[in-house]
Amino acid sequence: METENNNRKRRIYVRLTDKEFTTLESRCKNTTCRSVSDYVRHCLFSKPITTITRDASADEAIIRMSHLNRELNAIGSNFNQLVRKVNASAQAGEIKGLLLLFDSQKKTMFSKIDEVKEQLQKLAEKWLQ
Repeated sequence: METENNNRKRRIYVRLTDKEFTTLESRCKNTTCRSVSDYVRHCLFSKPITTITRDASADEAIIRMSHLNRELNAIGSNFNQLVRKVNASAQAGEIKGLLLLFDSQKKTMFSKIDEVKEQLQKLAEKWLQ
């Protein structure tokens, strides 16, 4: 590819309005071409252009998964703190309280894991259609 670029010594100049250039740039951004020049060369010489499409229906699922991921990270952090306190504690009464907190965190974590599984199942069903 570099040898091709080194051989490109000729330039052409084209004047465009702001609107035309914006349109050209937006079309270029939706492709795998690395530059506007590359995109224009593909267009001029009828080379295939690979366009990038984004599945807007998956956006909502991705946002939900991101939110659930943050919640699971927070729950995991709380869980680790509880385990450290239990390991550092020498009092039986304090350990019982920490075990109750542990149990509630465990239930919350498993419910969030179930939510993640549901969202993954919905996403898989959409993509398999």
